[in-house]
Amino acid sequence: MITQKQTFFWENFIFVIIFIRYYMKIIFLLFLCIGVWTVQAGSLVEGVIYLKNGRSIEFKGHDRLKIPSKHRDVKGVREAFAKNRRKEIYPMEEIDSVVCWHARMPEYQRKFLPSSQIGWCWVYFETPHMIALIYSKKGYGVSTNGGIGVYQRQGIFTHSKVKYYIRKSGEKEFYSPGKVKARTGKAFREKLCSYIADDEVLCNQIRRSDTWRGKTLLLLKDYQPRN
Repeated sequence: MITQKQTFFWENFIFVIIFIRYYMKIIFLLFLCIGVWTVQAGSLVEGVIYLKNGRSIEFKGHDRLKIPSKHRDVKGVREAFAKNRRKEIYPMEEIDSVVCWHARMPEYQRKFLPSSQIGWCWVYFETPHMIALIYSKKGYGVSTNGGIGVYQRQGIFTHSKVKYYIRKSGEKEFYSPGKVKARTGKAFREKLCSYIADDEVLCNQIRRSDTWRGKTLLLLKDYQPRN
């Protein structure tokens, strides 16, 4: 037989659960709105689209373009802040690269390359002998101070893909040494060394590296191929 105290307990317990779920939804929607606003605010930028046929299309002043992502075509907007704004679309397969920047910080330019196998990637660094890219499934943004934002969805058990890709000069395919994570780790170092095994000096330097993955990857700037 259920007592009055037990009834009171379960009634209050159910109320607390409903209360928590209600406010968790509000908090979730609040963060969702903030996240969407951040992506939209940082994804409309000034820039130049460089086509494979040698043409270049500028979006400066009152014009804006959307930072490319995934396998999507690049969208530009003429007179972006006016009622008579006009959209322009450029197919991904016709584009060689896109260089963009925040209107307040034109000195901090970010380059993006299209890959039919990977999608749109941000150029982490580029030398005559090596190029390193970062791919984010959720896309990219540029902040008001010129910094690059690499978006990632964080779930309880999973998160969206953010990976490094590297390629030597003269090669066609990109190689991925792993995901964008904090510490380097032995496995990551060995993958880099296996890829640049012809540069023994740099390989030894990488094996001694015990820092963030991004900093370890920057060591590849010194890569010198064997003649």
